[in-house]
Amino acid sequence: MLHSPAIEEPDRPVSSARPILVGWILVFVSALALYALTANRGVQWQDSGDIALRIYRGDLTNPLGLALVHALHFWLGRFALAVSNVEPVFAITLVSAVAAAMAVANLFGCVMTATRNLPSALFAAASLAVANTFWRLATVTEVYTLTAALLAGECWCLLALAGGAGRYALWGMLLFNGLGVGNHLQAGLTTPVVVVVAVQAWRAGRVRLADLLIGVALWFAGTLPYTILVLQELYRSGDWLGTIKSALVGNFGASVANAGLPLQFTAVSIAFLFFSFPNLLLPAAVYGLVKGPLTGVPTMARRALLAGLILHALFVLRYNVQDQYTFLLPVFVLLCIFGGFGAAMTRRWNPSIMRRGITAGAVILLAVTPLVYWGTASLLRHYGLFHGTLHRKHAKPYRDAYEYLLIPWSVVEDSADRMSREAIELAGAGGLIVTEDSMARFALQYRQMRSAMAGVEIENWSSLPEAQTELLERMRRKVAAGRRVVLVPLNRDAPAVPPPGEAWERKGDLYVLISF
Repeated sequence: MLHSPAIEEPDRPVSSARPILVGWILVFVSALALYALTANRGVQWQDSGDIALRIYRGDLTNPLGLALVHALHFWLGRFALAVSNVEPVFAITLVSAVAAAMAVANLFGCVMTATRNLPSALFAAASLAVANTFWRLATVTEVYTLTAALLAGECWCLLALAGGAGRYALWGMLLFNGLGVGNHLQAGLTTPVVVVVAVQAWRAGRVRLADLLIGVALWFAGTLPYTILVLQELYRSGDWLGTIKSALVGNFGASVANAGLPLQFTAVSIAFLFFSFPNLLLPAAVYGLVKGPLTGVPTMARRALLAGLILHALFVLRYNVQDQYTFLLPVFVLLCIFGGFGAAMTRRWNPSIMRRGITAGAVILLAVTPLVYWGTASLLRHYGLFHGTLHRKHAKPYRDAYEYLLIPWSVVEDSADRMSREAIELAGAGGLIVTEDSMARFALQYRQMRSAMAGVEIENWSSLPEAQTELLERMRRKVAAGRRVVLVPLNRDAPAVPPPGEAWERKGDLYVLISF
Protein backbone atom coordinates (compact mmCIF):
# COMPACT_ATOMS: atom_id res chain seq x y z
CA MET A 1 0.00 0.00 0.00
CA LEU A 2 2.84 2.36 0.90
CA HIS A 3 5.29 1.47 -1.91
CA SER A 4 6.14 4.49 -3.97
CA PRO A 5 9.17 6.05 -5.56
CA ALA A 6 8.32 9.18 -3.55
CA ILE A 7 11.31 8.87 -1.34
CA GLU A 8 12.26 11.17 -4.16
CA GLU A 9 13.73 14.56 -3.41
CA PRO A 10 11.11 17.23 -2.65
CA ASP A 11 10.52 20.11 -5.00
CA ARG A 12 12.14 22.54 -2.60
CA PRO A 13 15.09 22.24 -0.20
CA VAL A 14 14.47 21.30 3.39
CA SER A 15 13.86 24.49 5.32
CA SER A 16 16.18 25.68 8.06
CA ALA A 17 15.63 24.03 11.41
CA ARG A 18 16.11 27.26 13.37
CA PRO A 19 12.83 29.03 12.40
CA ILE A 20 10.92 25.81 13.07
CA LEU A 21 12.59 25.43 16.47
CA VAL A 22 11.78 29.02 17.44
CA GLY A 23 8.19 28.51 16.32
CA TRP A 24 8.02 25.20 18.21
CA ILE A 25 9.07 26.90 21.45
CA LEU A 26 6.58 29.74 21.07
CA VAL A 27 3.72 27.37 20.23
CA PHE A 28 4.64 25.05 23.10
CA VAL A 29 4.77 27.86 25.67
CA SER A 30 1.47 29.32 24.46
CA ALA A 31 -0.32 25.96 24.53
CA LEU A 32 1.13 25.06 27.92
CA ALA A 33 -0.06 28.37 29.37
CA LEU A 34 -3.58 27.65 28.06
CA TYR A 35 -3.71 24.15 29.50
CA ALA A 36 -2.01 24.91 32.81
CA LEU A 37 -4.35 27.85 33.48
CA THR A 38 -7.45 25.80 32.63
CA ALA A 39 -6.40 22.49 34.22
CA ASN A 40 -8.46 20.82 36.92
CA ARG A 41 -6.91 21.55 40.32
CA GLY A 42 -8.34 18.63 42.29
CA VAL A 43 -9.12 14.94 42.26
CA GLN A 44 -11.40 13.77 39.45
CA TRP A 45 -14.08 11.24 38.55
CA GLN A 46 -13.76 7.89 36.84
CA ASP A 47 -10.59 6.78 35.02
CA SER A 48 -8.89 10.12 35.70
CA GLY A 49 -9.34 9.56 39.42
CA ASP A 50 -8.11 5.98 39.11
CA ILE A 51 -4.93 6.95 37.24
CA ALA A 52 -4.13 9.77 39.67
CA LEU A 53 -4.70 7.51 42.68
CA ARG A 54 -2.41 4.78 41.32
CA ILE A 55 0.33 7.30 40.54
CA TYR A 56 -0.01 8.90 43.97
CA ARG A 57 0.18 5.49 45.67
CA GLY A 58 3.05 4.35 43.45
CA ASP A 59 0.94 1.36 42.41
CA LEU A 60 2.19 0.11 39.03
CA THR A 61 -0.68 -2.36 38.63
CA ASN A 62 -4.22 -2.33 37.33
CA PRO A 63 -6.86 -4.97 38.14
CA LEU A 64 -8.13 -4.65 34.56
CA GLY A 65 -4.83 -5.90 33.13
CA LEU A 66 -1.32 -4.84 32.14
CA ALA A 67 -2.63 -3.04 29.05
CA LEU A 68 -4.31 -0.51 31.36
CA VAL A 69 -1.17 0.39 33.34
CA HIS A 70 0.21 2.95 30.84
CA ALA A 71 3.70 2.68 32.24
CA LEU A 72 5.37 5.70 30.61
CA HIS A 73 2.62 8.05 31.78
CA PHE A 74 2.83 6.47 35.25
CA TRP A 75 6.54 7.20 35.60
CA LEU A 76 6.15 10.74 34.28
CA GLY A 77 3.45 11.25 36.92
CA ARG A 78 5.78 9.95 39.62
CA PHE A 79 8.46 12.35 38.36
CA ALA A 80 6.00 15.25 38.52
CA LEU A 81 5.21 14.37 42.14
CA ALA A 82 8.90 14.27 43.01
CA VAL A 83 9.79 17.68 41.55
CA SER A 84 6.70 19.74 42.46
CA ASN A 85 5.20 20.99 45.70
CA VAL A 86 1.65 21.69 44.50
CA GLU A 87 -1.41 19.57 45.28
CA PRO A 88 -0.34 16.07 44.12
CA VAL A 89 -3.31 15.47 41.81
CA PHE A 90 -2.71 18.86 40.18
CA ALA A 91 0.94 17.97 39.59
CA ILE A 92 -0.17 14.69 37.97
CA THR A 93 -2.72 16.50 35.80
CA LEU A 94 0.00 18.87 34.59
CA VAL A 95 1.67 15.86 32.93
CA SER A 96 -1.33 15.74 30.60
CA ALA A 97 -1.08 19.50 30.05
CA VAL A 98 2.64 19.38 29.18
CA ALA A 99 2.08 16.42 26.83
CA ALA A 100 -0.78 18.24 25.12
CA ALA A 101 1.36 21.34 24.60
CA MET A 102 4.08 19.14 23.10
CA ALA A 103 1.52 17.56 20.76
CA VAL A 104 0.43 21.00 19.51
CA ALA A 105 4.02 22.14 19.05
CA ASN A 106 5.02 18.89 17.30
CA LEU A 107 2.05 19.31 14.97
CA PHE A 108 3.31 22.79 14.15
CA GLY A 109 6.68 21.21 13.33
CA CYS A 110 4.99 18.62 11.09
CA VAL A 111 3.20 21.16 8.92
CA MET A 112 6.14 23.60 8.79
CA THR A 113 8.51 20.83 7.71
CA ALA A 114 6.12 19.62 5.01
CA THR A 115 4.81 22.94 3.66
CA ARG A 116 7.26 25.68 4.73
CA ASN A 117 4.16 27.79 5.33
CA LEU A 118 3.91 29.52 8.71
CA PRO A 119 0.21 30.57 8.58
CA SER A 120 -0.84 27.01 7.67
CA ALA A 121 1.27 25.51 10.46
CA LEU A 122 -0.21 27.94 12.99
CA PHE A 123 -3.72 27.19 11.72
CA ALA A 124 -3.25 23.44 12.15
CA ALA A 125 -1.66 23.82 15.61
CA ALA A 126 -4.35 26.22 16.84
CA SER A 127 -7.10 23.93 15.53
CA LEU A 128 -5.76 21.04 17.59
CA ALA A 129 -5.08 23.24 20.61
CA VAL A 130 -8.71 24.35 20.99
CA ALA A 131 -10.37 21.11 19.82
CA ASN A 132 -12.92 20.29 22.52
CA THR A 133 -11.99 16.70 23.35
CA PHE A 134 -8.26 17.38 23.07
CA TRP A 135 -8.44 20.49 25.26
CA ARG A 136 -10.51 18.71 27.89
CA LEU A 137 -8.16 15.70 28.06
CA ALA A 138 -5.26 18.15 28.40
CA THR A 139 -6.77 19.52 31.61
CA VAL A 140 -7.52 16.28 33.45
CA THR A 141 -5.41 13.25 34.33
CA GLU A 142 -5.44 11.13 31.17
CA VAL A 143 -2.90 9.26 29.04
CA TYR A 144 -4.21 10.26 25.62
CA THR A 145 -2.42 13.59 25.20
CA LEU A 146 0.93 11.84 25.65
CA THR A 147 -0.16 9.42 22.92
CA ALA A 148 -0.93 12.44 20.70
CA ALA A 149 2.42 14.13 21.46
CA LEU A 150 4.42 11.03 20.58
CA LEU A 151 2.38 10.39 17.42
CA ALA A 152 2.89 13.99 16.29
CA GLY A 153 6.63 13.64 16.93
CA GLU A 154 6.64 10.38 14.96
CA CYS A 155 4.86 12.06 12.03
CA TRP A 156 7.26 15.02 12.15
CA CYS A 157 10.23 12.69 11.81
CA LEU A 158 8.46 10.76 9.04
CA LEU A 159 7.89 13.97 7.06
CA ALA A 160 11.50 15.04 7.60
CA LEU A 161 12.72 11.64 6.42
CA ALA A 162 10.54 11.82 3.32
CA GLY A 163 11.77 15.37 2.69
CA GLY A 164 15.42 14.40 2.55
CA ALA A 165 16.59 14.06 6.16
CA GLY A 166 18.60 10.96 7.03
CA ARG A 167 19.23 8.64 9.90
CA TYR A 168 18.34 11.05 12.70
CA ALA A 169 14.81 11.39 11.34
CA LEU A 170 14.59 7.61 11.01
CA TRP A 171 15.78 7.10 14.56
CA GLY A 172 13.38 9.71 15.92
CA MET A 173 10.43 8.18 14.08
CA LEU A 174 11.10 4.72 15.49
CA LEU A 175 11.94 5.98 18.99
CA PHE A 176 8.73 8.04 19.22
CA ASN A 177 6.66 5.06 18.10
CA GLY A 178 8.35 2.83 20.67
CA LEU A 179 7.72 5.36 23.42
CA GLY A 180 4.11 5.52 22.25
CA VAL A 181 3.79 1.77 22.73
CA GLY A 182 5.38 2.19 26.16
CA ASN A 183 2.60 4.60 27.01
CA HIS A 184 -0.49 3.15 25.29
CA LEU A 185 -0.83 0.16 22.99
CA GLN A 186 -2.96 2.21 20.59
CA ALA A 187 0.36 3.57 19.31
CA GLY A 188 1.05 0.11 17.91
CA LEU A 189 -1.50 0.77 15.17
CA THR A 190 1.08 2.86 13.31
CA THR A 191 4.02 0.54 14.03
CA PRO A 192 3.52 -1.40 10.74
CA VAL A 193 3.40 1.93 8.88
CA VAL A 194 6.71 3.21 10.27
CA VAL A 195 8.32 -0.20 9.67
CA VAL A 196 7.37 -0.01 5.98
CA VAL A 197 8.64 3.58 5.78
CA ALA A 198 11.92 2.60 7.45
CA VAL A 199 12.49 -0.34 5.11
CA GLN A 200 11.72 1.84 2.08
CA ALA A 201 14.20 4.44 3.26
CA TRP A 202 16.87 1.73 3.53
CA ARG A 203 16.06 0.22 0.12
CA ALA A 204 16.17 3.66 -1.47
CA GLY A 205 19.63 4.24 -0.04
CA ARG A 206 18.58 7.05 2.28
CA VAL A 207 19.91 5.19 5.32
CA ARG A 208 22.29 2.32 5.85
CA LEU A 209 21.43 -1.08 7.24
CA ALA A 210 23.31 -0.17 10.41
CA ASP A 211 21.10 2.91 10.77
CA LEU A 212 18.02 0.74 10.38
CA LEU A 213 19.22 -1.70 13.04
CA ILE A 214 19.97 1.17 15.43
CA GLY A 215 16.44 2.45 14.80
CA VAL A 216 15.00 -0.95 15.69
CA ALA A 217 17.04 -0.93 18.91
CA LEU A 218 15.74 2.55 19.72
CA TRP A 219 12.17 1.34 19.13
CA PHE A 220 12.67 -1.47 21.64
CA ALA A 221 14.29 0.97 24.08
CA GLY A 222 11.23 3.22 23.83
CA THR A 223 8.93 0.33 24.75
CA LEU A 224 10.96 -0.62 27.85
CA PRO A 225 8.72 1.11 30.43
CA TYR A 226 6.05 -1.38 29.37
CA THR A 227 8.00 -4.42 28.15
CA ILE A 228 9.97 -4.62 31.40
CA LEU A 229 6.68 -4.63 33.30
CA VAL A 230 5.35 -7.44 31.09
CA LEU A 231 8.53 -9.50 31.52
CA GLN A 232 8.40 -9.02 35.29
CA GLU A 233 4.80 -10.25 35.38
CA LEU A 234 5.70 -13.23 33.20
CA TYR A 235 8.57 -14.14 35.53
CA ARG A 236 6.38 -13.72 38.60
CA SER A 237 3.38 -15.70 37.35
CA GLY A 238 4.91 -18.13 34.89
CA ASP A 239 1.64 -17.83 32.96
CA TRP A 240 2.60 -17.15 29.35
CA LEU A 241 -0.90 -17.13 27.89
CA GLY A 242 -2.46 -15.10 30.69
CA THR A 243 0.35 -12.54 30.70
CA ILE A 244 0.27 -12.04 26.93
CA LYS A 245 -3.51 -11.60 26.99
CA SER A 246 -3.26 -9.14 29.88
CA ALA A 247 -0.49 -7.24 28.08
CA LEU A 248 -2.30 -6.97 24.76
CA VAL A 249 -5.96 -6.42 25.68
CA GLY A 250 -6.38 -6.62 29.46
CA ASN A 251 -10.00 -7.31 30.36
CA PHE A 252 -11.20 -5.66 27.14
CA GLY A 253 -10.57 -8.51 24.71
CA ALA A 254 -14.16 -8.56 23.46
CA SER A 255 -14.15 -4.81 22.83
CA VAL A 256 -10.78 -4.88 21.06
CA ALA A 257 -11.86 -7.79 18.83
CA ASN A 258 -15.30 -6.34 18.12
CA ALA A 259 -16.01 -6.47 14.39
CA GLY A 260 -19.34 -4.66 14.44
CA LEU A 261 -20.20 -1.00 14.69
CA PRO A 262 -21.50 0.01 18.15
CA LEU A 263 -23.90 2.58 16.76
CA GLN A 264 -24.55 4.52 19.96
CA PHE A 265 -20.87 4.92 20.87
CA THR A 266 -19.85 5.61 17.27
CA ALA A 267 -22.54 8.27 16.89
CA VAL A 268 -21.26 10.00 20.03
CA SER A 269 -17.68 9.83 18.72
CA ILE A 270 -18.63 11.36 15.38
CA ALA A 271 -20.64 14.05 17.16
CA PHE A 272 -17.63 14.93 19.35
CA LEU A 273 -15.40 15.00 16.26
CA PHE A 274 -17.54 17.68 14.62
CA PHE A 275 -18.10 19.46 17.94
CA SER A 276 -14.33 19.62 18.48
CA PHE A 277 -13.75 21.37 15.15
CA PRO A 278 -16.51 23.99 14.71
CA ASN A 279 -14.24 25.87 12.32
CA LEU A 280 -12.52 25.31 8.99
CA LEU A 281 -10.18 22.49 10.04
CA LEU A 282 -12.29 19.60 8.73
CA PRO A 283 -12.93 21.22 5.31
CA ALA A 284 -9.22 22.02 5.10
CA ALA A 285 -8.36 18.40 5.97
CA VAL A 286 -10.65 17.12 3.22
CA TYR A 287 -9.07 19.58 0.78
CA GLY A 288 -5.60 18.46 1.84
CA LEU A 289 -6.55 14.81 1.29
CA VAL A 290 -8.18 15.40 -2.09
CA LYS A 291 -5.43 17.67 -3.38
CA GLY A 292 -2.67 15.54 -1.87
CA PRO A 293 -0.57 15.10 -5.03
CA LEU A 294 -0.46 18.88 -5.52
CA THR A 295 0.66 19.74 -1.98
CA GLY A 296 4.32 19.06 -2.66
CA VAL A 297 4.44 16.60 0.24
CA PRO A 298 6.26 13.42 -0.88
CA THR A 299 3.91 10.59 -1.86
CA MET A 300 5.40 8.16 0.63
CA ALA A 301 4.70 10.52 3.52
CA ARG A 302 1.14 11.25 2.42
CA ARG A 303 0.36 7.56 2.02
CA ALA A 304 1.89 6.73 5.38
CA LEU A 305 -0.12 9.46 7.12
CA LEU A 306 -3.30 8.36 5.34
CA ALA A 307 -2.67 4.75 6.37
CA GLY A 308 -2.26 5.86 9.99
CA LEU A 309 -5.48 7.88 9.81
CA ILE A 310 -7.45 4.95 8.40
CA LEU A 311 -6.05 2.46 10.92
CA HIS A 312 -6.83 4.70 13.89
CA ALA A 313 -10.31 5.61 12.63
CA LEU A 314 -11.24 1.97 11.99
CA PHE A 315 -9.96 0.91 15.40
CA VAL A 316 -11.80 3.62 17.31
CA LEU A 317 -15.15 3.56 15.54
CA ARG A 318 -15.69 -0.15 16.19
CA TYR A 319 -14.12 -0.16 19.66
CA ASN A 320 -17.01 -1.15 21.89
CA VAL A 321 -16.42 0.99 24.98
CA GLN A 322 -18.48 3.81 26.45
CA ASP A 323 -15.72 6.44 26.27
CA GLN A 324 -14.88 5.54 22.68
CA TYR A 325 -14.57 9.19 21.64
CA THR A 326 -11.57 9.77 23.93
CA PHE A 327 -9.52 7.42 21.72
CA LEU A 328 -9.93 9.82 18.77
CA LEU A 329 -6.94 12.00 19.65
CA PRO A 330 -4.60 10.28 17.14
CA VAL A 331 -7.29 10.86 14.50
CA PHE A 332 -7.37 14.53 15.56
CA VAL A 333 -3.59 14.82 15.11
CA LEU A 334 -3.61 13.26 11.65
CA LEU A 335 -6.61 15.29 10.51
CA CYS A 336 -4.89 18.48 11.66
CA ILE A 337 -1.78 17.57 9.65
CA PHE A 338 -3.90 17.14 6.54
CA GLY A 339 -5.75 20.34 7.49
CA GLY A 340 -2.41 22.11 7.48
CA PHE A 341 -1.70 20.71 4.02
CA GLY A 342 -5.09 21.94 2.81
CA ALA A 343 -4.53 25.38 4.30
CA ALA A 344 -1.14 25.58 2.57
CA MET A 345 -2.86 24.82 -0.74
CA THR A 346 -5.23 27.76 -0.29
CA ARG A 347 -2.23 30.01 0.34
CA ARG A 348 -1.10 29.28 -3.21
CA TRP A 349 -4.26 30.72 -4.71
CA ASN A 350 -3.86 34.04 -6.45
CA PRO A 351 -4.83 36.90 -4.13
CA SER A 352 -8.58 37.23 -4.32
CA ILE A 353 -11.61 38.10 -2.27
CA MET A 354 -12.25 34.37 -1.72
CA ARG A 355 -8.75 33.71 -0.42
CA ARG A 356 -8.86 36.71 1.92
CA GLY A 357 -12.34 35.73 3.06
CA ILE A 358 -11.30 32.16 3.86
CA THR A 359 -8.26 33.38 5.78
CA ALA A 360 -10.34 35.84 7.80
CA GLY A 361 -13.02 33.23 8.39
CA ALA A 362 -10.45 30.71 9.62
CA VAL A 363 -9.04 33.18 12.15
CA ILE A 364 -12.47 34.34 13.37
CA LEU A 365 -13.85 30.82 13.74
CA LEU A 366 -10.81 29.70 15.74
CA ALA A 367 -11.17 32.75 17.99
CA VAL A 368 -14.84 32.07 18.74
CA THR A 369 -14.47 28.28 19.14
CA PRO A 370 -14.55 28.50 22.98
CA LEU A 371 -17.78 30.51 22.71
CA VAL A 372 -19.29 27.68 20.66
CA TYR A 373 -18.57 25.24 23.50
CA TRP A 374 -20.00 27.55 26.15
CA GLY A 375 -23.05 28.37 24.04
CA THR A 376 -23.76 24.72 23.24
CA ALA A 377 -23.58 23.74 26.90
CA SER A 378 -25.89 26.59 27.87
CA LEU A 379 -28.38 25.76 25.12
CA LEU A 380 -28.53 22.05 25.94
CA ARG A 381 -28.85 22.83 29.65
CA HIS A 382 -31.76 25.15 28.87
CA TYR A 383 -33.58 22.38 27.00
CA GLY A 384 -32.65 19.68 29.54
CA LEU A 385 -30.96 17.22 27.19
CA PHE A 386 -29.67 15.04 30.02
CA HIS A 387 -32.98 14.79 31.84
CA GLY A 388 -35.09 11.66 31.67
CA THR A 389 -33.30 8.38 30.96
CA LEU A 390 -29.83 10.00 30.98
CA HIS A 391 -30.36 11.75 34.31
CA ARG A 392 -29.44 8.79 36.49
CA LYS A 393 -26.04 8.44 34.86
CA HIS A 394 -25.14 12.12 34.81
CA ALA A 395 -26.59 13.45 38.07
CA LYS A 396 -23.52 12.75 40.19
CA PRO A 397 -23.14 14.80 43.37
CA TYR A 398 -22.35 18.46 42.67
CA ARG A 399 -21.63 17.74 39.01
CA ASP A 400 -23.11 19.82 36.21
CA ALA A 401 -23.24 17.25 33.40
CA TYR A 402 -23.26 19.91 30.68
CA GLU A 403 -20.18 21.57 32.11
CA TYR A 404 -18.44 18.24 32.68
CA LEU A 405 -19.04 16.84 29.18
CA LEU A 406 -19.01 19.93 26.98
CA ILE A 407 -16.76 22.58 28.57
CA PRO A 408 -13.08 21.75 27.98
CA TRP A 409 -11.55 24.15 30.53
CA SER A 410 -11.80 21.74 33.47
CA VAL A 411 -10.65 24.30 36.03
CA VAL A 412 -14.35 25.12 36.52
CA GLU A 413 -15.27 21.48 37.27
CA ASP A 414 -14.57 20.59 40.92
CA SER A 415 -17.47 18.25 41.70
CA ALA A 416 -15.41 15.14 42.47
CA ASP A 417 -13.05 17.12 44.69
CA ARG A 418 -15.95 18.75 46.54
CA MET A 419 -17.80 15.45 46.91
CA SER A 420 -14.77 13.66 48.35
CA ARG A 421 -13.92 16.46 50.81
CA GLU A 422 -17.48 16.75 52.11
CA ALA A 423 -17.94 12.98 52.36
CA ILE A 424 -14.79 12.61 54.49
CA GLU A 425 -15.81 15.52 56.73
CA LEU A 426 -19.38 14.22 57.15
CA ALA A 427 -18.20 10.70 57.95
CA GLY A 428 -15.81 11.83 60.65
CA ALA A 429 -13.38 9.61 62.54
CA GLY A 430 -14.43 5.97 62.41
CA GLY A 431 -17.22 6.69 59.93
CA LEU A 432 -18.32 4.68 56.92
CA ILE A 433 -18.81 6.01 53.40
CA VAL A 434 -20.99 3.95 51.08
CA THR A 435 -20.90 4.81 47.39
CA GLU A 436 -23.34 3.63 44.75
CA ASP A 437 -20.94 4.75 42.03
CA SER A 438 -17.73 2.73 41.81
CA MET A 439 -16.21 5.54 39.71
CA ALA A 440 -16.44 7.85 42.75
CA ARG A 441 -14.33 5.53 44.89
CA PHE A 442 -10.97 6.75 43.56
CA ALA A 443 -11.60 10.35 44.58
CA LEU A 444 -12.73 9.23 48.02
CA GLN A 445 -9.69 7.01 48.54
CA TYR A 446 -7.33 9.80 47.49
CA ARG A 447 -9.01 12.27 49.83
CA GLN A 448 -8.92 9.70 52.64
CA MET A 449 -5.15 9.32 52.17
CA ARG A 450 -4.68 13.09 52.18
CA SER A 451 -6.94 13.64 55.20
CA ALA A 452 -5.95 13.52 58.84
CA MET A 453 -9.31 11.89 59.62
CA ALA A 454 -8.69 8.51 61.26
CA GLY A 455 -10.41 5.25 60.47
CA VAL A 456 -12.77 6.32 57.69
CA GLU A 457 -13.97 3.25 55.75
CA ILE A 458 -15.10 3.31 52.12
CA GLU A 459 -17.30 0.61 50.59
CA ASN A 460 -19.12 0.17 47.30
CA TRP A 461 -22.78 -0.84 47.29
CA SER A 462 -22.87 -4.22 45.61
CA SER A 463 -25.54 -5.74 43.39
CA LEU A 464 -25.00 -9.10 45.12
CA PRO A 465 -27.62 -9.85 47.81
CA GLU A 466 -25.07 -11.47 50.15
CA ALA A 467 -22.77 -8.46 49.96
CA GLN A 468 -25.70 -6.11 50.50
CA THR A 469 -26.75 -8.00 53.62
CA GLU A 470 -23.24 -7.83 55.05
CA LEU A 471 -22.86 -4.11 54.32
CA LEU A 472 -26.28 -3.30 55.79
CA GLU A 473 -25.21 -5.05 59.00
CA ARG A 474 -22.03 -2.97 59.10
CA MET A 475 -24.09 0.18 58.60
CA ARG A 476 -26.39 -0.87 61.46
CA ARG A 477 -23.41 -1.43 63.79
CA LYS A 478 -21.90 1.95 62.88
CA VAL A 479 -25.11 3.80 63.68
CA ALA A 480 -25.52 1.84 66.93
CA ALA A 481 -21.97 2.80 67.93
CA GLY A 482 -22.65 6.50 67.27
CA ARG A 483 -20.57 6.61 64.09
CA ARG A 484 -21.74 8.26 60.90
CA VAL A 485 -22.68 6.47 57.70
CA VAL A 486 -22.50 8.69 54.58
CA LEU A 487 -24.00 7.78 51.24
CA VAL A 488 -22.50 9.02 47.96
CA PRO A 489 -25.34 8.38 45.48
CA LEU A 490 -25.08 7.68 41.79
CA ASN A 491 -28.03 10.02 41.28
CA ARG A 492 -28.02 12.83 43.82
CA ASP A 493 -31.81 13.17 43.64
CA ALA A 494 -32.72 9.47 43.79
CA PRO A 495 -30.41 7.32 45.93
CA ALA A 496 -31.13 3.60 45.68
CA VAL A 497 -29.35 2.22 48.74
CA PRO A 498 -31.72 1.09 51.53
CA PRO A 499 -32.96 1.90 54.10
CA PRO A 500 -35.09 4.42 52.16
CA GLY A 501 -36.98 7.57 52.95
CA GLU A 502 -36.72 9.30 56.27
CA ALA A 503 -33.79 7.15 57.46
CA TRP A 504 -31.48 9.40 55.41
CA GLU A 505 -30.89 13.09 55.91
CA ARG A 506 -29.70 14.95 52.85
CA LYS A 507 -26.59 17.08 53.30
CA GLY A 508 -25.95 18.98 50.08
CA ASP A 509 -25.82 16.24 47.45
CA LEU A 510 -24.79 13.57 49.98
CA TYR A 511 -26.83 11.64 52.56
CA VAL A 512 -26.24 10.78 56.22
CA LEU A 513 -27.91 7.77 57.81
CA ILE A 514 -29.74 9.01 60.93
CA SER A 515 -31.61 5.86 61.96
CA PHE A 516 -31.97 2.26 60.93
